[in-house]
Amino acid sequence: MAFVRQAYDAINQSHLMVWRIVIQSENILRIAVLYALLTAASTYAGVPEGVDAFTRGRYLDARKELSSPAEEGDAQAMVYMGEMLMRGLGGSRDELKARDYITKSQAAGNVRATYLLGTMHMTGNLVARDSAKGVELVRQAADQGEPAAQNAVGAWLTNGANGYPKDEVNALAWFKLAADQKNAAAMLSIGAFTELGLAGITKDNLLALDWYKKSGELGYTAGMTAAGRIYAMGQGVSADGGEALRWLRRAAAANNAEAFYWIANVYEFGRGGAPKDAVLAYAWYAAIPANALERVVKNAAAGKERLAKTLSANELAEAEKQSKTVVTVNRANVITAQIAAKPGASSGPRTGVYGSGVVVSDAGDIVTNEHVINNCARIRIQPLGIIVKMVAKDARNDLALLRAESAGLPPAKLRGGRNVRLGDDIIAIGYPLKGVLSSGAVVTSGIVNAMSGMNDDTSAFQISATVQPGSSGGPIFDRSGNLVGIVRARLLSTTQANPQNVNFGINLATVTNFLDSHSINYQSSQVSAQVSSKPSDTADLVERARKSTVQVECF
Repeated sequence: MAFVRQAYDAINQSHLMVWRIVIQSENILRIAVLYALLTAASTYAGVPEGVDAFTRGRYLDARKELSSPAEEGDAQAMVYMGEMLMRGLGGSRDELKARDYITKSQAAGNVRATYLLGTMHMTGNLVARDSAKGVELVRQAADQGEPAAQNAVGAWLTNGANGYPKDEVNALAWFKLAADQKNAAAMLSIGAFTELGLAGITKDNLLALDWYKKSGELGYTAGMTAAGRIYAMGQGVSADGGEALRWLRRAAAANNAEAFYWIANVYEFGRGGAPKDAVLAYAWYAAIPANALERVVKNAAAGKERLAKTLSANELAEAEKQSKTVVTVNRANVITAQIAAKPGASSGPRTGVYGSGVVVSDAGDIVTNEHVINNCARIRIQPLGIIVKMVAKDARNDLALLRAESAGLPPAKLRGGRNVRLGDDIIAIGYPLKGVLSSGAVVTSGIVNAMSGMNDDTSAFQISATVQPGSSGGPIFDRSGNLVGIVRARLLSTTQANPQNVNFGINLATVTNFLDSHSINYQSSQVSAQVSSKPSDTADLVERARKSTVQVECF
């Protein structure tokens, strides 16, 4: 029951608190009509694309599409630009312009702006603090169909605060309205109500798990954590440590402290068949930041105390050491899943996503990362600007095969013979940070730092050549111009550790196995077991390699 109560506590921690409400059936129709009228599509070109980019977390693209319409007074563009400027999403903050945009959008009748302005008044952010006015505006937005406002009303009714009586039945009704519009926080709350049997509904852990997973699939880390907890404890479903860790690691990658706790708990007790690992469990407990929820910090301290009694001095020292990097280790393992975890990512085909790729056959076969092209509406390669088709993909190894027929692109030669060695020089080529860096291919050089990836992943290797967003799927060459791998990910900085220039590629053995399984006729350049083929001049190498490297675009 204590574990279940924690799910209920999460609701109380994650929302503001407000007043009473009585929902009647005729109000629901009124809400739907008003919402349809007030959220009609903008007449400005680029606004729908900008809103879609915002929803998917692509704030640079969102700013690019929405900046001009916002300046021209489009209410929908102004509210999203205002939120980005207020929060520093996709660029620098500009609080004065943010307030101007949001207030003008609200005056024009935009429902989302009404909700945002309400929360601003309740917290005193950018405007004078006026709780009563903030409550009124949020309620107004909820009545007009804004899902975030509906969720807020539901959360406030759950707690019965600010002088209004607790009303779980009406709270649940508001959560359902918000959830119908894909509000992930509302889905989490419905899951908690279902798990706890609140508002007179029958307890059903399996149904609760379904709500938690829906919430998590929309990128809500509390939903991911709740799903992981259910799988770890086997509540309403068979305990499954692997599935629990899959959900929990996604949440931990976004620094959800409660996910840290449950990962530690899985390793400490071997939940759902997961291997017990006292050192790793201690490391995860120790990685929980001191400013996390008091309940989480207290439970983590108790876990550390239990484990400290069983660990030797050397094991304890190792656990403390691992705690400094455990979060970034987790982040590297899930980096290719982060696109799927972004809000709205599962709602339809993606556009405006960029990566890199390399031609590997005379037939125009191109290798890139699966996470680059996953769920793309259409795929285009640059600089030719031609549409290509997806031939095959391997999500497990993050590889995808595209085909640009009759494109006449020269293929790269794959390195044959011996593998690269620790310390070998390499060069990475790609198209990172579209709209920020050069529009052409960008070249970085480095060495092979390690022959495996995170947690000794034998399909990967570590390199020091710098990569950035947009480099994913690009080729890695040796100093003779032979393809030796595909760029996959870089290790990101967190509050627990600050890794510098730690990057990973998919090794050639994994790439060739993928190509062989699909009967791709690629070319290899043999390298002697005793000596490398003669190194090329860097400029000459880059000139040849660049012709085989393409930018991959979802559009």
